[in-house]
Amino acid sequence: MFTPQERKTLAGITFAVVARMLGLFLLLPVLAPYVKSLEGSTHLLTGIAMGIYGLTQALLQIPFGYLSDKIGRKPVITFGFIAYILGSLLAAVAGNVWTMIGARLLQGAGAISSAAVSLAADLIREEVRTKAFAHIGASVGLSFAFSITVAPILAGKFGVPFIFLLTAVLSTLAMLYILLFIKEPKKHHKEIEPSLSHMGEIFKSTGHNMLNLSVALLHMLLVSIFTVIPIELIHTHHMPKSDHWKIYLPVILVSVAVMVPSTIVAEKKGKIKEVYLLGIALIGAGYALGLLVHSFWGLVGFLLLYFVGFHFLEPILPSLLTKITHRDIRGLAVGVYNTSQFIGAFVGGALGGIFLKAGVSYLFVAGLVLSLIWFTMTYLWLKGQTL
Repeated sequence: MFTPQERKTLAGITFAVVARMLGLFLLLPVLAPYVKSLEGSTHLLTGIAMGIYGLTQALLQIPFGYLSDKIGRKPVITFGFIAYILGSLLAAVAGNVWTMIGARLLQGAGAISSAAVSLAADLIREEVRTKAFAHIGASVGLSFAFSITVAPILAGKFGVPFIFLLTAVLSTLAMLYILLFIKEPKKHHKEIEPSLSHMGEIFKSTGHNMLNLSVALLHMLLVSIFTVIPIELIHTHHMPKSDHWKIYLPVILVSVAVMVPSTIVAEKKGKIKEVYLLGIALIGAGYALGLLVHSFWGLVGFLLLYFVGFHFLEPILPSLLTKITHRDIRGLAVGVYNTSQFIGAFVGGALGGIFLKAGVSYLFVAGLVLSLIWFTMTYLWLKGQTL
């Protein structure tokens, strides 16, 4: 059970993370067509406007995580929120593509994930930390399901600038909540003085490398899926884009519902290794199903297995990371972890473009092979670990 202070902390951090993710998820289905309508837009500049957010996120995760170790979590989170809010307001009034690119660049500078995860780890006891990350992960999953359902409606009725303004307001409220109601972790005597030189230790650690690899693969596969599968649904299965939520919504809801008991089993029953490996195995099974069953329902089954596996892993990976990392360099380690995630997402987009040209079968073959390698490497690492 969480203490009252832990519940308050968890509520604030969840609100902060969801506010930020809503800004990303609500825009995913509607931003590209809007950017293409702006003055000076080209196909290339539209892609840059879409992707530059992730680029600045990746570049700033490590510096912001390091700064949160040095000067505190809340100052870094506050600065990140301010950058994101200003970027959202600029995007809402952007009249040309270059202003939009600058706005998205500024939005991406709000790289608070490392500091937010570290703040949660600082203020929530280790024995309930996986459960806390499951709450955050479930909230992100539900916000994704909500976003893909309502984003086209909001954009159609109020316009894309309204979505930017909405996320700016939500982010302002989240920032104020953290500033006013969540305490900065107590200062303690540092056994390790935070320094970027500790990145060498992180990169030499097998545990950190495996967790960073896992989150990179998880999000690489995720982005490649959402690059290929929507096109496959439209052209092969003749399903209009406006109806895709009818698949995504139940799949996300079921996978999020499964995440809660899996987290309880991992945390309460001491089965973290088993849940970790089962998550990877389910992802691999999804790719095998998609490869073997060439039908609409085979595709739905693939998505369901992937997202169940995804939500098995989503709370476990950051929880394990905070357990194996010294608290004095936790922000730096989470920064490297989050950078790995965004690099994985970038690579996933590039691979998705290749699979679009080559065919969906290549997506399934590549995913299955990667899952088998991933499972084997993780099994060999976990075999010698006490978690």
